Amino acid sequence: MIVKRFIQATRPRTYPLALSGILLANALAYAQLGTFDTHQWLIFGLSLCVALGLQILSNLANDYGDGVKGTDDHRTDRITAQKHISATVLKKIIIAWAVFIFACGVGLLWVSFDNVAEFLTFLAFGIFAIIGAMAYTMGRKPYGYHGFGEVAVFVFFGLLNVLGGLYLQTQHIGLGDVLASVVVGLLCSLVLMINNMRDIDSDRLAKKNTLAVKLGKEKVSHLYRMLILIAFFLLATFGVLRQNYYLLSIMLLIYPIGKHLSVIHAYSDETILPSEIGNQLKVIVMITLISSVLMSVSIFFNHSF
Repeated sequence: MIVKRFIQATRPRTYPLALSGILLANALAYAQLGTFDTHQWLIFGLSLCVALGLQILSNLANDYGDGVKGTDDHRTDRITAQKHISATVLKKIIIAWAVFIFACGVGLLWVSFDNVAEFLTFLAFGIFAIIGAMAYTMGRKPYGYHGFGEVAVFVFFGLLNVLGGLYLQTQHIGLGDVLASVVVGLLCSLVLMINNMRDIDSDRLAKKNTLAVKLGKEKVSHLYRMLILIAFFLLATFGVLRQNYYLLSIMLLIYPIGKHLSVIHAYSDETILPSEIGNQLKVIVMITLISSVLMSVSIFFNHSF
């Protein structure tokens, strides 16, 4: 039972966020290189392990941080708040996992770079990412309690995940690549935003000043809708710049996105309770993953035929 609860604490439903960025990064790399040899596949595999490891680290740290602060006392699916595992033990696990991810990251950089300066630069990025994953709710001044969570997700899961993964393969980044990373970053940020929109009342009581708490239901809903529209506008711009007509497949998402935004509108109008948008978390996660897959597949076909 404890193993099952621990796995739940790693929040498997968020794993696609780590996959989305790395998948897109390597599709962009394939477009530049034209083929992948054993070395490129090794970098891809290690990049995926590190990205997934950071996602798990962030989720465990969030469970611990919110648990010891009492923010998640109302959540029955949190192992720290419900005392399924002691905070001391979980903290030790988090530290051990962070060390493991650091070692994996060093291995990834070792096989990716011959240049010492690039190795050290990306090592600093890796350390920054590990600290960022842990500091969201852990520590005396967690940035997640001051409304910076969405910004951190945008940087780590969008810019760093996509552009970093691409640079490891090719040592080159273009304008179109930046646009692609921004699309993924915005969509990943929306996952955290809707999570905080759901928890807005309990977070306000716990003095967790997320962006949703700071803006209020109406303004954060407007921001949410604006960001998702910007993301897909940039996705269309990316397609035009790359002359990638395969990206028209993204039109398959028009209906689920429209249905998703109608629920956000109901939240804004307070015709539904915040808790009722909880099921939209899996929707935006799948929109993010499917968008990344469609982009990656379209990039592959656009440079293969």
